[in-house]
Amino acid sequence: MDKRLTQYRDAVYEQVVKVGKSLGNVTRLRILDLLVQGPKTVENLANTIGLSVATTSRNLQILKRANLVTIERDKNFIMYQLASDQLKQLVTLLVSVAEQSQPELTAAQTTLAQQSGSPQVLTLEALQAKLTVPSTYLVDLRPVDEYEIQHLPGAHNIPYDELPQHLAKLPHDKEIVVYCRGRLCAYANVASQELHDAGFKVATFNQSVWEWSQVMPGQTD
Repeated sequence: MDKRLTQYRDAVYEQVVKVGKSLGNVTRLRILDLLVQGPKTVENLANTIGLSVATTSRNLQILKRANLVTIERDKNFIMYQLASDQLKQLVTLLVSVAEQSQPELTAAQTTLAQQSGSPQVLTLEALQAKLTVPSTYLVDLRPVDEYEIQHLPGAHNIPYDELPQHLAKLPHDKEIVVYCRGRLCAYANVASQELHDAGFKVATFNQSVWEWSQVMPGQTD
């Protein structure tokens, strides 16, 4: 084989491996999954993940060296964001592949659904149909900053941590549909159980706003 071809292939595969290595870590994958929701500071990411700012920053630098995240200054803050929308596709695809190839993942999802007693998990199409009727009350459980970037049409923002304070304001004559950050986020399942136990008719949507926007273009607020 031509030596030039061997050198070329070794070199380009090494660059692909560099991306793979940067993804092969739970913390860094969680960071990427959070950044699918929108730009965040290192402090915001650290607080959400439950790690120190120093540890979070080290992992962000690895992602930055692999050109998977970029930084942008917003007044006195440094915001981290995904380098391209392709990374949103990549994170979503990784989850889908893992669901198909790793039975432990689907078992964990099933166990969570059983433990949380989720009465109904909606597909994209099922949610779209429910949003056409006034008897559906859609709740976005994400933090305010993520909701303001993009949310499902007509969704009311009640961050998960504030849900108990809002129970008295939710309509009992409508079906409450809750969603959060996607399939790796358990907040929607847990919230649906809490709402169900409080006497509400409730359903869960476990896909992300970004996934919705890819199937239902133009149908976000």
